[in-house]
Amino acid sequence: MKIRRGLSGGQYKPLNDQDIKKIHETSMRVFAEIGVQVNFSEARELFRHAGAEVEESSRVVKVPPDLVQELISKAPSMVTLCGRAENGELDCEIGGDKVYMGTGGTALNVQDPGSRDARRSQLKDVMNMARLVEALDNIHFYMLNVYPNDLPDEDIDVNRFGAALNRTRKHVMGGVYTVEGVRNVIKMAEIIAGSPEELRKRPFISMVTCNISPFKLDKSYGELAMEVARNRIPVVVPAEPLCGATAPITLAGNIVVQTVDTLAGVMLTQLVNPGTPVLYGCISSITALRDMKYLSGAVEMGLMNAASAQMARFYQLPLYSTAGMSDSKVNDPSLRMNLRSRVSWWHWLGGIASMMLLDSWSSA
Repeated sequence: MKIRRGLSGGQYKPLNDQDIKKIHETSMRVFAEIGVQVNFSEARELFRHAGAEVEESSRVVKVPPDLVQELISKAPSMVTLCGRAENGELDCEIGGDKVYMGTGGTALNVQDPGSRDARRSQLKDVMNMARLVEALDNIHFYMLNVYPNDLPDEDIDVNRFGAALNRTRKHVMGGVYTVEGVRNVIKMAEIIAGSPEELRKRPFISMVTCNISPFKLDKSYGELAMEVARNRIPVVVPAEPLCGATAPITLAGNIVVQTVDTLAGVMLTQLVNPGTPVLYGCISSITALRDMKYLSGAVEMGLMNAASAQMARFYQLPLYSTAGMSDSKVNDPSLRMNLRSRVSWWHWLGGIASMMLLDSWSSA
């Protein structure tokens, strides 16, 4: 198989140096003066022990700028998401100016090829999509992109990862839902790798835990992030502030919220286990002001993703971001053309958005 070792990125930069400085300084003021609501005591205690100011009554944690910088500096500026090819040809080395493309998730419905009707996704769809990802040269990693509605919640994590690992050698990334599920997935991956040490040396799985905008660390997702960090498995901590809903209507205001929310997740992973490979995550967008619906194909989404790539570069963190999405509700010619030209036609078949990973020195 011929694998493209990342696409060239870094050309588009909507922010100038002064813009980046203003967003950084405003984000630091938010951490110091407004703070982040941390909704579980174990994490608040970690911040308190590190030197942050904790108000137990409101659960608000205020972090001085120097401490913010100290904590995020512990995170590696390069993260390698490994595949399982013996010669390493399937590895995603997120560094330099390379961009890596993958599937995206997690959708609740799928469309079978040739059908105009959607149905609830099942575990068999995870399997089929993994097989297709394995065969597509322009897809570098498999982001678990559908939810198996035919399984009980407690069985989701290990079965999704297991179904994927059995059908592709490419790196498998996925959202996780229970702490026990995280442990089971890691245990399974250790068996496949041959030992816990071999898995840490060449991690062929990574996990995604979301942050809640604006300015909150959620208990359930926070506990998941902490469990992944304890095991030193690569983790993405994305935030999804929406202009006009959970963030200011201005793009700059959204980027401030995005920066604070994501860096809060980065800090949490480093408090748990310094050096944990973590990716700054941006899935920001804008709302349709007529009905407040989420828009995924908006120009503003691309602008904010590109700006977030620059902020990730400023903090020397790898970036996980969104690409190739559409608001089309049917498989029409414009949607097919858009997705074929930007990512891969499988996203049209599955009705799934794609995700891209950029290193700390590139911008979308």
